[in-house]
Amino acid sequence: MEEKICPTKDLQALREELKKHTGLRDVRFVLAVGSGKGGVGKTTVSTLISLGLKANGYLVGLFDLDFYGPNVNFALGLKNTPPLIEFGKIKPVLGPFQLKVMSLALMVSEKEPVFMRGLMASKLLQELVGKVEWGPLDFLVLDLPPGTGDIFLTMLDLFAPEGFVLVTTANKMALADALRTVGILKEKHVPVLGVIKNFSGVFEQQEAFKEFLEKTKLPFLFEMPFIEELSSCEDLTELFQLPGKKELLQKLADQILERVFRIR
Repeated sequence: MEEKICPTKDLQALREELKKHTGLRDVRFVLAVGSGKGGVGKTTVSTLISLGLKANGYLVGLFDLDFYGPNVNFALGLKNTPPLIEFGKIKPVLGPFQLKVMSLALMVSEKEPVFMRGLMASKLLQELVGKVEWGPLDFLVLDLPPGTGDIFLTMLDLFAPEGFVLVTTANKMALADALRTVGILKEKHVPVLGVIKNFSGVFEQQEAFKEFLEKTKLPFLFEMPFIEELSSCEDLTELFQLPGKKELLQKLADQILERVFRIR
């Protein structure tokens, strides 16, 4: 009789093996943030999650994996701050509140176009995983590119994230793409912590969103309101000097932490 191996147990062993031989070896929990759709606010949400976890006293890194449109540097107000490269290893940049940050935008000029076909992007990702030395981290947050192409699939194999946060709007087109993403995550045995509905009050098709949750059976993590002040802030750190916004950050982090430790 053929012996059956529990995929979750097998995957955990794979994650530990992957970490041993890369700059992820001292990272406790890899948390991916994605959607399968562009323009739903993944970078804003992944940055807010990172800042929220940092505010809770955790050691946190933020890895911008959107090679075609990297802009985590804008979200954190990082300008002209390239990472330090020593003995072939790359040291992440220290951002606000000692958040460790890595992005292609920190290594190339704003005006320099990024020409990269799928295989080139996947190869670059593999090199960065091997060369970026994160050091001890409680959480490494991955800001994923839109779509479910080469970088997305390569990321799932290389990072084997312990948790995935799905960002979407309550819009039928965004939900259709999110549904395809959920299918891939299930095939890859990546645990989905839950769904964040972004731009609440703007793209409202509530019945479609309700049907999406019922179909996927995913927990509803957080409802992110449309934040008008973002248009006038230089970066996201300024947002939390405004009344009521720090509490929003705390609630977001609390929901993530609750799901993480429930899974662990």
